[in-house]
Amino acid sequence: MSDLACPHCRGTVPRGASVCRGCQAEVEYGAPTFAILFVAIVSAVLGVKTSGAVPESLSFLSWVVGVGCFVAGSLLLRKIFKDRVNFKRIYRTK
Repeated sequence: MSDLACPHCRGTVPRGASVCRGCQAEVEYGAPTFAILFVAIVSAVLGVKTSGAVPESLSFLSWVVGVGCFVAGSLLLRKIFKDRVNFKRIYRTK
């Protein structure tokens, strides 16, 4: 495991830490929240569209499509953002 460099204080932060020891910046890993929300909305819309396109006797397919799209999208996001590290710090000025 390699150490990360904090862009705010230039201190070293061990990979996996949730807070920088130097400036108390929060460290986030993985996909951003908006990307996960986007995948959830697209999955729900595809599930609803599927329910209108299939006969009522096959209505469970809308759930299968919606959940399947969400799982596939989540796995894709995990692969795309596997190396993403974001340092968030709130600057308070007087």
